[in-house]
Amino acid sequence: MGVYNSIKEELPNQFSIFQLISILGVDAQEVRKVRNLLKQFHNKGFIKRLSKNMYEKIEK
Repeated sequence: MGVYNSIKEELPNQFSIFQLISILGVDAQEVRKVRNLLKQFHNKGFIKRLSKNMYEKIEK
């Protein structure tokens, strides 16, 4: 997953959707794109959802 690999070093172990938005440099109007990315990361097993807006990286 190219996007994940390019940002994974910048993400803390636990991060919020808002931290991811900041790292990606997208504005608030593109939140849907970020949520879709998070869903893909989750489906591929890179992160797990902790709560509505909090996620945790899965170390492999």
